[in-house]
Amino acid sequence: MKEQQSVYSCVVDSDSSDGKRMVLSEGFYFVLVTNGTALVEDSYRKYALEKYDLLILTPSITVAFDTADTGFSMICVYIEPAYFDTLPDGQPMYNQLVRFLGSYTLPVLRLDSAGYAYLKQTLDLLLAGCPDSYCLNREGIGRHLCSFLLLQVANILHQDSEHTSVSVRRSGEVFRNFKKLLVEHYRTHHHISFYAGRLNISTTYLSRIVKRVTGRTVYFHVSEILCAEARRLLGCTDLDIKEIADRLGFSDQSAFGKFFLKKTGVSPLKFRLRKTE
Repeated sequence: MKEQQSVYSCVVDSDSSDGKRMVLSEGFYFVLVTNGTALVEDSYRKYALEKYDLLILTPSITVAFDTADTGFSMICVYIEPAYFDTLPDGQPMYNQLVRFLGSYTLPVLRLDSAGYAYLKQTLDLLLAGCPDSYCLNREGIGRHLCSFLLLQVANILHQDSEHTSVSVRRSGEVFRNFKKLLVEHYRTHHHISFYAGRLNISTTYLSRIVKRVTGRTVYFHVSEILCAEARRLLGCTDLDIKEIADRLGFSDQSAFGKFFLKKTGVSPLKFRLRKTE
């Protein structure tokens, strides 16, 4: 590990970790994955990291590396909070991080090959440290290298923010089209694969968008509209329960009964009897 003032940098790989669970906390960390994959978790969820991913941590965030494959390696730079506060270029980077703070989402950014190579050059310089012959300007060189790193990361965050704005607009469009399809087809199609297929996207992508926009799953939205229509048909029509099950696309009356009981806590028959009392 190289040390420059209150800045520490190292290379971590699956061999050097000795199978121990590595925890990062109470500092500013810049982690660039250079090979392989690993799982990292905070208090809310797990994230899969792979080559070209940049993870940025602030002192309020604690993460643990859960598992890593045998080829995993990363460069990690730690900046002590008190030292970070003395760097004039820390604030521009921190301003770009604000959108992540309080969102319960780790700042994990996917770099393109050029951005990855450019950032890695800076991290390699921090890893190498100053030669012994640079005793006169060692501190100044270290501070400038840190400032250069922070400005690079600020730019990466800014570019990602612009991309995210486009992504958010795209997410809203996909969600609106999903809801429109749902209203038209919920009686006959209960599965995410149908809606993803009609939207020409993967089921994983649709699931992620719906969850991001609403905090609920695709199945929740399907089941909510199905249950609302089931309540209406049970309470306002003379259709028998088997006919309602058929109309709502269930394989049989038993499947409909289990669905309705799970959603409402009562069977379709009990619900109908309550309405007639």
